[in-house]
Amino acid sequence: MSYDRIGNYRIRENGRKINIFDKVNEIKQHLKDIIPEIESDKLIVILSHCRAYYEGKLHYGRRNIPENLQRTRELTVNERIVYEYLLKSKLNPSTTYRWLIATRLPQDIREKLAKGQIGQKKAMEISANRRNVKLSNMGLLMTEEIRKTIQKLEWEG
Repeated sequence: MSYDRIGNYRIRENGRKINIFDKVNEIKQHLKDIIPEIESDKLIVILSHCRAYYEGKLHYGRRNIPENLQRTRELTVNERIVYEYLLKSKLNPSTTYRWLIATRLPQDIREKLAKGQIGQKKAMEISANRRNVKLSNMGLLMTEEIRKTIQKLEWEG
């Protein structure tokens, strides 16, 4: 499942549906009040570590090492604070991480969303498509460069 493409952009809280963007902004604001030095782009990394720790998968090294030989990595001070905040707020770290990933939108799309020109579902679709096209174009450029390099080597050899 792609975290970019969440079908339902509303979540339930206290028996009523609320907007996922509002909930993410609320969480970010609470975390900013608790730890002001955290930048918003570092928050996703911190939540990723909290999620892995919550699921018991925060290990050093490769995945194919037997479990009895794996060393578990501890959370940093900031990660520990965020983790405790999530648990006290009765928020699942995995779900919160998914919400943050899903609500990453470029600035121009956010502006259109704020003006009401497009809906939230459409905004997420556009964002995911842009990312996919960008990755696809980079792959094509890399393939072309590899082809040119191979042709140069064949001419020289």
